Amino acid sequence: MEETQQVRDDGVTIIDLLNAVRKHVITAVVTLVIVLAAALAYTFLQTPQYTATSELVATYRASANMTTNSGGDLSSGANYLSSQIRTYPQLVKTEAVLQPVINDLGLNTTVKDLAATVTATNPTNTMLVDISVENSDPKAASNIANSVANSLKKQVTSTLYNDAGDKLTSPINLTVVQQAYAPVSPSSPKIGLNIAIGIVGGIILGIFAALIKDLLDTRVRQESDITAIINAPVLGTLSRNEVYEDVAPVIITRPASRDAEDVRRLRTNLTFVLPKDKPKGNVIVVTSAGPSEGKTTTSVNLAAAFAEQGSKLLLIDADVRNPSVSKKLGIEGSIGLTHLITSAVSSHDAIQRYWKPNFHVLPAGKQNMNPGILLNSQTMKAFIDQVAAAYDYVIIDTAPMQVANDAAVFAKEGPQLLVVAGLGKAEKKQLKETEKELETLGIKTAGLSVNFAEVDKMHKSGYYYYYGEEEDKKNSKRQMRHRKDGEGSDAE
Repeated sequence: MEETQQVRDDGVTIIDLLNAVRKHVITAVVTLVIVLAAALAYTFLQTPQYTATSELVATYRASANMTTNSGGDLSSGANYLSSQIRTYPQLVKTEAVLQPVINDLGLNTTVKDLAATVTATNPTNTMLVDISVENSDPKAASNIANSVANSLKKQVTSTLYNDAGDKLTSPINLTVVQQAYAPVSPSSPKIGLNIAIGIVGGIILGIFAALIKDLLDTRVRQESDITAIINAPVLGTLSRNEVYEDVAPVIITRPASRDAEDVRRLRTNLTFVLPKDKPKGNVIVVTSAGPSEGKTTTSVNLAAAFAEQGSKLLLIDADVRNPSVSKKLGIEGSIGLTHLITSAVSSHDAIQRYWKPNFHVLPAGKQNMNPGILLNSQTMKAFIDQVAAAYDYVIIDTAPMQVANDAAVFAKEGPQLLVVAGLGKAEKKQLKETEKELETLGIKTAGLSVNFAEVDKMHKSGYYYYYGEEEDKKNSKRQMRHRKDGEGSDAE
């Protein structure tokens, strides 16, 4: 268990991310839609921009007026040209180059604003200078690009003077090799790119939104949330169905239903994990981390499933603080466990027969002393030993672990522990505290029963086709008649 827990604490895994997205898929989808909508809005609300590009080539020319140091041989000229051309991208944005453009074209702008629309680049290992201008008017973009190219050419090839005041000719010549033409399609916004960014960004943010929501969610939403906390197998899952609210187990009221089959599956799986030939290995303690998770519903339905297959079964309501078994079965509950353990009544008066001769129920009775002292008494332990030997199975419905650790008291003596967790009800914190307490006491959970699961589409489509609705109703009425005929006292 320690090794498994260590693996769980290593951090968020890919599986955790997938589980978070699956649980909060609506959040992930909504986030994706919002991000994509924002990207589309940004794209289509932008004013289309057009980019026109002119291209110049720089060449080196020797001049009789140049000094020996500034002229040099061909290699020196190439080096000089290479060093100068790297400055042109910045020179293009200066006032010396752009102000003549503003004046020539009569532009209503400033050098700073115009510089923001002009881009000059020097392709690697070339003597080319590309001048690009972005504008909402394609014709204006081409005119400005051509004008900037000519202005840069004039600036570079203008007359120079040496320290002595002698007039010198620039050793660099710029020639326009490609004029800018009005583009036919906008360069921005890039619709395809923006949509792709919106989709990818939306997916990433959607995953993070789902993960954050999952981390902030205090309740369990699916089986993996439970098994990530409690190291035990899920033996059965009961759906969120009003049939469990009936005053009788679903095995009796709807024996042919999908819900009845779910209870039978839980019963069958539980028999495989119960230890064989072990004292009190046939005693099943049912509890939950917190209240309202359906532990009593699980207890009474599981008990009916064992009784249905012919096993001699005793259902004990040990949740004396909040007795519920008698209410779930519609039987008298004023006399029961508390009276039997204190020797106020005999087992003949306390234990009732329900539905079938082999189905016995011991209600909690009225609380007449401290429950902790009562349930942890030697008399209680002796009683459990006695009924474990007398019955095929004994199911003990106990208080939630957050209310009292009665379940741990029973399970410490040898009975098997079945933890019930309700999806949307169970608190992760309470489950962790329960698991920690059980681990401290050295109690291993035999299995988990999950309640309030959503009915999947496969079962809704009528998987149990071999039972008709009318046959189900007939069986339900027949079983209820037998239950009423069999009710009464049984002192076994």
